[in-house]
Amino acid sequence: MNSVLAFIKNGGVMMYPLIISSIALIALGIERFISLRKATVDGDALLEAVKGAYKPGGVDVSAAMKLCSDFGGPTGRMFARGLKNAHRPADSIEMAMEQEASNEMPQLEANLPVLRTIVNIAPLLGLLGTIAGMISSFRAASQSGLSNPTQVLGGISEALISTATGITLAVVGFIFYNYFANQSKKIVEDMEYYGAELVNYLTGRID
Repeated sequence: MNSVLAFIKNGGVMMYPLIISSIALIALGIERFISLRKATVDGDALLEAVKGAYKPGGVDVSAAMKLCSDFGGPTGRMFARGLKNAHRPADSIEMAMEQEASNEMPQLEANLPVLRTIVNIAPLLGLLGTIAGMISSFRAASQSGLSNPTQVLGGISEALISTATGITLAVVGFIFYNYFANQSKKIVEDMEYYGAELVNYLTGRID
């Protein structure tokens, strides 16, 4: 613990916003992982369950809608909206499902802009720490010359620590952002595909 505190102290004042950014990154990563995991639904299983519970032209869609609610996730809610409008023309079903999908998008992409912001500013914060450390080194050198190299090396160490921390944070954040962005994109693609399959089934385009 003492070594960690010493590392932070030696990194200079810019280490504190970097630490705050790292805590935010971890918290957002956990939140996104849990949220997207809950949003992931087996579309094939859901579609087959709906086909088993509702036949095109039927009147009672409550059983099929309950199945969709049990599956949950954006796809389940989109299916429920489509089934609610199953007695309408294909265009109306598609419009209702597209509206529901649009309502789900903000939740799927939540906090991704914050992750991207952390990725962008972390190296800049490290660079600020570098500049501050170099200024400290040059000030020490101007006051005591090279007769006291400890102060000069201390400032350089401060610069290197903050830079390394900022770059490391940016790399980790970039990995997080790409992973969660791809997961969100995959869920949206699944919604589009299985939504089209449901419309085809409800309108009799396919059996």
